[in-house]
Amino acid sequence: MNVFSRRTSLALVAGAVAARSVAAQEKPGSASHPPPPLKGLVRKGYATTPLGQIHYRMVTPEKDTGKAPIVFFHPNPFSSLYFVYILEEMGRDRVAIAFDTPGYGESDKPKAPLSMEQLVVGMAAALESLGYGEKGKGKVDVSGYHTGAYIATEITAARPDLVRRAVLVGVPFWEGEELEKQRKSLLVNKPLSNEPDHVMKEWKAWVVNRNPNIPLQRAYDVFVESLRSGSDVWWAYNAVLNYNARARYQVITQPVLLLNTAGGLAPFTRNILPLLKKGKIVEVPELTNGIWDVGSDIMGRYMREYLDKPA
Repeated sequence: MNVFSRRTSLALVAGAVAARSVAAQEKPGSASHPPPPLKGLVRKGYATTPLGQIHYRMVTPEKDTGKAPIVFFHPNPFSSLYFVYILEEMGRDRVAIAFDTPGYGESDKPKAPLSMEQLVVGMAAALESLGYGEKGKGKVDVSGYHTGAYIATEITAARPDLVRRAVLVGVPFWEGEELEKQRKSLLVNKPLSNEPDHVMKEWKAWVVNRNPNIPLQRAYDVFVESLRSGSDVWWAYNAVLNYNARARYQVITQPVLLLNTAGGLAPFTRNILPLLKKGKIVEVPELTNGIWDVGSDIMGRYMREYLDKPA
């Protein structure tokens, strides 16, 4: 074998090893590309509500397309920061808004834990303060993820005058033994401490074990948000675990899409479909980790296909 052939062979072997190394870092089912660079389109504001000031992030398209706005509700214990990529993606052709749940992010903190119904009173008031509703700029579409999926569920059930359609992702539809298991795991008061254990746990979850395509700075920002609620992190979980979701799904009259990404909540999300009057489920097995970052284009495509079709 001549020198050129040996060098070529070594290069091919090195390339194969590198490819295997990258593949080993990828989590199965995760999108294989980094999130797009943010364009700086997100603007912040506050809405005055009976629950105090509720903070939001918003993207407004250059031209009014007449499409219903899309409103996002985040998972616990984060904030609207969680959705900045999908806000810019959906904001290309409609107003896109994400609220901070009361007690999280930059929203005012209530005096005590609120029920899901109480949280939604505040969210509905925030939307009305921005001019939405039948007496204002019309109805909105809503979407929620994990904890936020139940906020989106309740506002859809309680306010058909305000919500046109819903897209639910990763729904914690726990019942029976699973519900009790989650109660024991999540309804735990974790007082502030000088010990670094809790901080290191969050660091490993959101930085060390992140989807490798998520930039370090983005992972760091999400990690910081995960700590802001401090010892009251369980408040939103309390609302989730005491919410009668089964009964509420059965009264929803609007169209609902279950966008079912891969992950631990996928089987629970599927169980909702038989309860919905106008339900549809779309399986998205290619997304499981960092779906609102690395998969913002994919999530946006599925949402548009559903939301832009005639009722």
